[in-house]
Amino acid sequence: MQSTSLYTSMAGLQAINAQMQALSANLANQQTPGYAAVQAMTEAANYQGSNAPAGADAVALTPGPSLALGSLNHTGDPMNVALGGDSWLEVQTGSGPALTRNGSLSLSSAGILTDTAGNPVLGVGGQPISLPSLAKLEIGTDGTVSGVPASSPGGPAQVYGQINLVGTPAGPLTPLSGTLYSPPAGVTLTAATNGSLHQGYLNGSNVDSIQSMMQLIADGRSYQTQTDLMKSQGSSAADLNALVAQG
Repeated sequence: MQSTSLYTSMAGLQAINAQMQALSANLANQQTPGYAAVQAMTEAANYQGSNAPAGADAVALTPGPSLALGSLNHTGDPMNVALGGDSWLEVQTGSGPALTRNGSLSLSSAGILTDTAGNPVLGVGGQPISLPSLAKLEIGTDGTVSGVPASSPGGPAQVYGQINLVGTPAGPLTPLSGTLYSPPAGVTLTAATNGSLHQGYLNGSNVDSIQSMMQLIADGRSYQTQTDLMKSQGSSAADLNALVAQG
C-alpha cells in the first residue's frame, strides 16, 4: 500500500512538472512574434512487469500548440506581415514544408523572400518568391507581392508572386523550433478560406501572460504539497520498518 501511494505521488509530480515546463516556455516567449502557446498534456499508462505496482504512471504528451491568433501589433515595417483568419505562412525547411505565424520577413542575398530563419516563404504555386531590388514593396491582403523596381523608381509596380496562405490542417502540429510547426504527415495543405495579410504589422504571441503566471504559481504550490506528502509517506514507512524490526 505504501509503495503504491508513493508511485501515485510520483505520477502526480510528473504531471505537474510537465505543466510547469509548458508554462515556463510560454512566459519566456510572450514577446516572440507569432509564438503559439505550448499546451501540456499527460495520459495514464499502467505500470508493466511482474512486480509492477497497482495504478498508472503519468506520461507526458506533445499536443499541438494553441491555434489562437495573437493580437496585431503595428510596426510600420513593410517587411512585416500579420495574419488574419485561420491562416499560416508556408515555408520550405530542410526537412520539408512548415507553418509559421511569425511574419518578420527578410530577403536573402539571392533575393528570395524568407522567414527570420532563412527559410523560403512559398507562393501559391509552391515555389519561393524571388524579388529584385525594389524602391517600394507592397504586400496585399491576399498575399500578392508587388513593387516598383529600384532601376525605374518612377515606373509602375510589378507583381512578383503571391504568398501562400494555408488553413490549419487536420491533426496536431508538431513544434520544430521557435515559431515553426510541422504539419501532420500525409496531410495535404489547402488554401485558407478566410486568410489575410496585413503589411506593417506582426502577430504578437498568443500567450496569456497573467493567466500563465497565476497557473505557474498554483502549480508550484501543488508541486510543493505533493513533495511534502511523499516525504511524509517516506517517514511513515521508515517508522513502520523500525517497529517491525523491534518486534
